[in-house]
Amino acid sequence: MKTITAQELKDTARNILTSAAVADREAALVADHLTEANLRGRDSHGISRLVGLMKGLANGAIHAETNVTILQETPAMALIDANHSIGQIVALKAMALAIEKAKKVGIGIVSMRNASHIGFLGYYAEEAAKQGTIGIVFTNTEPAMSASGGAEPVLGTNPICIGIPAKRDPMIVDMATSVVARGKIMEHERNGKPIPKGWAIDKDGSDTEDPSAALAGALLPIAGPKGYCLAFAFDLLSGALAGAAVGTDVKGTAHADEVCTKGDLFLAIDPALFNGLQDFQGRVERLEKQVKTSKKASGVSEILLPGDPELMTREKRLREGIPINEALWQQLMEMRG
Repeated sequence: MKTITAQELKDTARNILTSAAVADREAALVADHLTEANLRGRDSHGISRLVGLMKGLANGAIHAETNVTILQETPAMALIDANHSIGQIVALKAMALAIEKAKKVGIGIVSMRNASHIGFLGYYAEEAAKQGTIGIVFTNTEPAMSASGGAEPVLGTNPICIGIPAKRDPMIVDMATSVVARGKIMEHERNGKPIPKGWAIDKDGSDTEDPSAALAGALLPIAGPKGYCLAFAFDLLSGALAGAAVGTDVKGTAHADEVCTKGDLFLAIDPALFNGLQDFQGRVERLEKQVKTSKKASGVSEILLPGDPELMTREKRLREGIPINEALWQQLMEMRG
């Protein structure tokens, strides 16, 4: 592993993207997104995703020029077609539209189709929280997870992210409905490391520690049937609502040589138009204190709040640098030219 500064990582990503005719401002947004993912320990959704993005730009599955069409709209909702634009860019636009609507009528819901992979969802939910709104983001992905009791991938990891506007840093709940994201297994494969038991099964339905066998098999849902049911519902909220693909019809999130067919859903809720932002944040703070001061289990020194591990990782990596697989870094250097 190499250690790279956040600024070096960001500059590298930006230079690579502009070389593919991505506008400088938009390249900077994507570079910031990828770097933030790595800073927070979301390495599976960080700079490694640039390789697939560049493949998609090269083969036409992803368009360098951003083009968004509003298909349906009311004061509280919108349905948009991203026309195969870069996911991180159009996702920010969709979240901004949801926030704008929430500020006017209390809630904004934006459903989107035909965007490429949008990266880690916390980026958008945090943007909503910074503006004093609750942000919620869903997406569906290529099938990678089995149904409860199944032995083949039929559902995506279909994550959800919720951003809460707290008095301190925004509180971010960001999680896949599988035990781990598919990208984390890909990271283990890239680094030649085994995966823990309970993450995935091989193609015969047996538990495996081999990341390659896991990728050829299926990831497992969190909490068994509960995670499976959530993934099923999120597939419909993301894909079906947008008029996009669901289940085994979803393509292009893990393999950029295919046009991306999944959907995304962005919600913003403005507490100011309910019982007031100050009241809401006061209750958030009360719950935080109750949790932080609750009795600790044996051997536990501190109870962390949602999003704390990512913020702690971010502080550490800003100080010490971001670990990057050496083969991946070399690939990026060749792409930069």
